[in-house]
Amino acid sequence: MPMTARDRRTLIVGGVILGVMLVGYLLLNVVLGGGDDTGGAALPPISAGPSQPTETPTQAPTTSGSPIINFTGRDPFSIPGALATTIAPTSTTTTTSTTTTTATTTTTATTTVTSTPTQPGGGSSITIGGHTVVLLDTFTSGGGEVAQVEVDGKVYSVSEGETFAQGQFELITISGDCATFLFGDEQFTLCATSPK
Repeated sequence: MPMTARDRRTLIVGGVILGVMLVGYLLLNVVLGGGDDTGGAALPPISAGPSQPTETPTQAPTTSGSPIINFTGRDPFSIPGALATTIAPTSTTTTTSTTTTTATTTTTATTTVTSTPTQPGGGSSITIGGHTVVLLDTFTSGGGEVAQVEVDGKVYSVSEGETFAQGQFELITISGDCATFLFGDEQFTLCATSPK
């Protein structure tokens, strides 16, 4: 492809600019010395007489490993505490929904515990008095309603009115998938989340 007059003119102007920049660089750094050189190595002083060799102390290599970095940030996948709630979800039936809403409102007004973000969500777990309580399931057995509850990793099957976890917790009522518990004088409600 032949070069046009426009291309030739662009190359000439670019070459002149590049040449001027190269000459300016060489003039400033090579010919004029390049200004202050405080970062470079200084030459040793020249002495007139013979000099005695001096020993320079050497440092022993360290045997310690690289520093251990300890990250203590928050889990980016957890729910922030300001957004976490302890309100139990409502059931699907109308009568259970009304009962659950009333119990939840009462529980929220009297309980000062908050759920930990690393627990199962959906209102099925709570941390209270240093114990993690999870409602796993509610079902009917032998004609009575039973709740399967996990406290600090140990699973209990309890009926209404029974105490569990060395007598620290009491199951007050079971209503659908939700159960109301008592810990000391604090009452709270949990609802089991159905597996999908």
